[in-house]
Amino acid sequence: MGNARVAADGIEVSSLDLIDPLRPTDNGPILNSSNVGQIYSVLSDPPSAWRTEPAARKVAAASLRGLAISDESDDEMVDAQLEQLMDADDMVPGLWLKLATAAADTVALIKTPAGPATGFLVSDDLLMTNWHVFKTLESAQDPRVRIVFRFEENENGQIRSSVSLRADAGRFFITGNRELDFALVAVAPLPSGRPAGTKFGRIRLNPAIGKVLLGQPLNIVQHPGGNPRKLAFRNNLLVSVDDPTRLIYQTDTMPGSSGSPVFNDEWELVALHHRAEQAQDSQGRRIDLNGNPVTDRTPDHLRHWIANSGIRVSKIVAHLQTLDLAQEQATLLAAVLPPE
Repeated sequence: MGNARVAADGIEVSSLDLIDPLRPTDNGPILNSSNVGQIYSVLSDPPSAWRTEPAARKVAAASLRGLAISDESDDEMVDAQLEQLMDADDMVPGLWLKLATAAADTVALIKTPAGPATGFLVSDDLLMTNWHVFKTLESAQDPRVRIVFRFEENENGQIRSSVSLRADAGRFFITGNRELDFALVAVAPLPSGRPAGTKFGRIRLNPAIGKVLLGQPLNIVQHPGGNPRKLAFRNNLLVSVDDPTRLIYQTDTMPGSSGSPVFNDEWELVALHHRAEQAQDSQGRRIDLNGNPVTDRTPDHLRHWIANSGIRVSKIVAHLQTLDLAQEQATLLAAVLPPE
């Protein structure tokens, strides 16, 4: 099996047997002339891009960061307050590394018969990934599904000791839809009986808007191609907020990155990675690197990927808050949602 190894529960883990990557169901382009224009505008001057944000998002961002904003503050006053943060240097505190390590530990490789994906713990018991990874209860209950934590390389470039668990979809499973593209599934306990989150931590869902502004960096923890865990944190920028459901950003992803958490530079979750977005012509048709319309037969190396999209946390939380569940499932979901 090449690079295969045996995980903590005796289940073989390999990056080589994941040969049919999951892909998001194509629900049409989300890029249009407005947000494509915004993308190129942001990339032309990232440090100043935040100034073009809608006023409500700038006010929310200022409030989240404890800046002195009142109901009487006009756009100029809000911008003046935000300048204190946006014009700072690129240095980050030492705590950044600790927060990054803690966030990464919540992230797992998901092995499915259809191919690899990524997921992350949002409570002690529940893992979030994409709807196109687990569309149905049956797909999550497949006995071949494995959720592998700490599948990463050590300082010698070898795979460290990982922990492979099963999904426990019979205990908890809910899924969104094609538009929101999320799923929540319970993870089986550790061999000790402890919930997975007590060992690996969890990511909190904060639905507040303004956690990241245009031109600011984003960080993604992922298992691209089913390979050991990787972090994308260089040259990753938020480039469009025009879509009400999704954030558009530039970063490096691959098949297998589906379901990855997208963080701001304070390691707060801002989105659930959804898919890569392709270039379009003036009629909204996807086009390849040669300007020809994309078809099912267009090879990946000719597709013109220009950005990535992720589902906004606020939209996922809003949907979860509408659900009417049985008592046991409602209790498990309550551990995911922010306090009212």
